[in-house]
Formats: sequence, C-alpha cells, structure tokens
Amino acid sequence: MEQTTVNGVELAYDVEGEGAPMLFIHGAIWADFLRPLATQPALSGFRRIRYHRRGIGNSSGPAGGFDDQVADAVALLDRLGVDGAHLVGHSEGAMIVMEVAAAHPERVRSMALLEPLPPFTWVAASDFADVLRSIEPLMEAMAGRYQAGDVIGAYDALFTSQGLDWRSAAGAAGPGAVHQGIRDATTWFEYEAPALAEWSFRPEQAAAIDCPVLSWAAHPGEPLPRATRAFLHELFPRCEDVDLEAGDHFSVATDPAAVAEPIAAFVLRHSSQTVLT
Repeated sequence: MEQTTVNGVELAYDVEGEGAPMLFIHGAIWADFLRPLATQPALSGFRRIRYHRRGIGNSSGPAGGFDDQVADAVALLDRLGVDGAHLVGHSEGAMIVMEVAAAHPERVRSMALLEPLPPFTWVAASDFADVLRSIEPLMEAMAGRYQAGDVIGAYDALFTSQGLDWRSAAGAAGPGAVHQGIRDATTWFEYEAPALAEWSFRPEQAAAIDCPVLSWAAHPGEPLPRATRAFLHELFPRCEDVDLEAGDHFSVATDPAAVAEPIAAFVLRHSSQTVLT
C-alpha cells in the first residue's frame, strides 16, 4: 500500500482500477476487512480506493473520533484529486460514511451502508430497546476480558458468542489480519468502542444528504438488523434495501461476491439515472 500524510497521521491506502471513484471505509479492528469486497469482478469498473483508518493496520495513530475520521476520508479524496465518490462502509465504517455525507454532501455520489450500528440512544428509546439490553452483557464481557489482558477472549466474548467466526473472517481478509487485529486492540477498546457507545446521528444531519442510499443486511429478520433497518428508513425514507438471508455480518470478507453484486447494480442504476436526467 502507498502512504500519505493527512491531518498529522500517515494513512496507508490502495487504488485499483479506472472509472467512477468508489471509497471503501472499513469497520472496527481489521484494516483489510473490505479488501475481498473491493477486489470483486462486479466492482472492476470503478476506481476503488481503500485505506486503513488511523491507528489501524499500516496507518499511524493516534486514534481519533468521528470528526477525525471524516477529515481523514475527505483529505484522502483531496490528495487523490477526487471531487466526488461512491462511498461503501461496513459496520463502524458505515457510520463514518454517514458522517462524511452529512458534513460534505457535495463529495458523496451514493452511500452503501453495510450494517452500521444504530445509535444506542435511539435504540433505547425505540421499539428495539430489548436489543440494547441483549448487547450490554456482551460488551461487559468483552471489556472484562480485555482488561484482564485477554484480547482473543474479548473478541470471542463479542463475536463468537453471536455465532460469528471472526478468525475465519479475518483470515479471509488477508495474511496477517488476525495478528493485526490483536496488535491494534488498543485503538478499538480504548478509543473507538467508547465513541461508538456515544455516537448519535440526527435527522437534521440526514436532511443534508440527497444522494441514493443502500442498506445492506444479513439475516434481516433478526433484532439488531431490524433495528438498523428501521433507523435508516427513519432517516432516509427512500433508502433501498438488499438482504443476504444466508449471510452474516462478516460476509463482506467471507462471501464478498454476494455483497459486491448488489452494490454494483445499485450504483450503476443510479449513475444511469443521473446521466439520463
């Protein structure tokens, strides 16, 4: 990967292909989690930009909050001479995509949101309050394992307990991904996880966004995906949905073709509509 300095940190990034720019923003812990997705044939017609967020992978620290993440993404686009891009974000990365679009709507052509977390305050006040109560013990168990110095146990407490095979998914992301996730645990546990718990996204922020929005979900009938979908439709009434019934939160790495194909169809459809109008 290449390196560039933005906002006082060294960001590692990779650019592949030609065509309309598409920026991928990964979620927590694993810097290369979207590498399998970005290399799918369905997306080969795009200029695919992928980077490691600050404090993760080959990018330097310190870790930052959502404002820093937005500034980094926009600075990278500036450095690459990209005026506007289609944004694809997974999990925490999808939350960053929303923040980028709200702060810089003129830079975002479309958003593909791959299972962001809804704000905990929204969940607590919604019909999905039971979801938050089910998550809290997992977060407590994860924090306890981490504080005891057991990073692998902490990941098991959060992911394996939900039937998510984080080892296989990290392995699919590329060589060294498991070790990288352990090495960068401090960024997640001490900086990003607390920020996620405090994150909010207000209707007035969403009102600034007028680009097409795609909501991707695996097992959409389960409580947390249903909460996410309800939150996104509340913010973006014209949000389009695509579901992967047989997948899970890590399908972006383990079954990337099934994720890439509907994203490509969504972006191409709206790009054609833009040209026609």
